[in-house]
Amino acid sequence: MAIMDQPRTDIPVQAGEGARGVYKHDEDRAKAGSLGLVLLLMALGMLFGGLVLAVLAVRIGDEAWPQDLPHLPWQVWVSTVALLATSVAFAEAVAASRRGSDTGIRLALATAAVMVVIFTGMQAWAWLDWYEQMPAIETVTQEHRIGIMGFWVFTTMHVAHVLGGLIPLGMIAWYAVFRTWTASRQGLLRHTAVYWHFLDIVWIVLLLTMIVVL
Repeated sequence: MAIMDQPRTDIPVQAGEGARGVYKHDEDRAKAGSLGLVLLLMALGMLFGGLVLAVLAVRIGDEAWPQDLPHLPWQVWVSTVALLATSVAFAEAVAASRRGSDTGIRLALATAAVMVVIFTGMQAWAWLDWYEQMPAIETVTQEHRIGIMGFWVFTTMHVAHVLGGLIPLGMIAWYAVFRTWTASRQGLLRHTAVYWHFLDIVWIVLLLTMIVVL
């Protein structure tokens, strides 16, 4: 019993680290971040996949699906280009990090931030445009409601995750401008870039679904 009461001295503790001393090396932190990212993307993939399958199931199983729904607003295509540009900017930021170019990282992140603002603004404009076309539809059946709401549900769910991606983007920008760029920050940059590439893929799938369904 006396042995059990003695404090353990064989556990390495880094001075001054506190709660941050969980990982001995930056590589361990990066591996843990990669695992968390994989789990997050799997969950989001199931979320968006289930949403698409649900709408497609209604569309395929109902012969009374409305044929007079409005076309996708032109702002959707502009926002698509902006989102693709965001993904390209993150790829350039990762490449600049590998080259050790702090200026390249800052420029790429600034470009990504501008593209996100354009994407979000175009999506908001598209929502208003879609809403303004609703009075032209005289007969509003249950199928009409599903079709009309499908556009808003798809785009709103995606924009919500775009806005969530601004958090790691802001963290990386802060590190790039005000802090020392370390290996752990490089891992965060890579993970954030993968997240935005994932949002690109999801948006293309949603866009194709809206083209087919609406």
